[in-house]
Amino acid sequence: MKKNEQKTELQVSYKAMVDAIEDFVITEGKTLQQAFHAAEEKLKDAKEISKDKIEQASKDLKDNFRMLGEAFEGAGEAYKEQIKLELAFVNNSIWDKLQSIANSNTVELIAFTKSLREQAQTLITEQHLAAHQEHSQWDSEHALWLDEINYWTKEQQKALTKLVAIEETMQQQTSILMEHTQAIQAQAKVAHEHEKMMKNTEDNFSSASKTKEKKSAPMHQNERKIHTQQQALHHKLKTHHFKIMAMINMLYKEIHKAD
Repeated sequence: MKKNEQKTELQVSYKAMVDAIEDFVITEGKTLQQAFHAAEEKLKDAKEISKDKIEQASKDLKDNFRMLGEAFEGAGEAYKEQIKLELAFVNNSIWDKLQSIANSNTVELIAFTKSLREQAQTLITEQHLAAHQEHSQWDSEHALWLDEINYWTKEQQKALTKLVAIEETMQQQTSILMEHTQAIQAQAKVAHEHEKMMKNTEDNFSSASKTKEKKSAPMHQNERKIHTQQQALHHKLKTHHFKIMAMINMLYKEIHKAD
């Protein structure tokens, strides 16, 4: 809806509220409180006026009556100009109706405006009380959060120290893997030489070959012993490697997920 159309609808709503309240107060003798309630009920079913505009018009009209009530003795005309500034569509005809309603029962008008002030003050008090309670809750939460951040900061410093130690250990682990590699290569070379020697013996089975073959038996037993040791070490290194890598990868993913 365009701005001009909204203004026109609010004008219609405001005028309808004034007419309805004038009828209820002047003709039927209702109090302003009763008249406002009756007018809102009457107009809520009006097809040409939206509920939002009726509520806005009712609020504006109550504010106007509050101003009239507060300035009833001698200052009405001054407030007339202020109301006209706030609601440009308040013409002389509407203004006269407002004064007619106000003048019909000045005591009731003053009581009505007092009631509006008290309602506004109650609303403010309730809002302030809720705000005070929230501020108190927030203070507690802020103190808790700051304590937690301080604790986290200390833990992170310890974690950084541990990460340095982990890096040093990983460097040592690299050296261990290199030594294991060299040991495997050396043992493989020994096994290949032994295999070569056995084939030569098989091809040339002389007395010298027999003697040499007898001497190689203990050597093969030692090969078996070394291979078994390397097998156990390799399994241990493999299990440890997979466990550490899984933890590091999980930590890496979790840290980057937090970012």
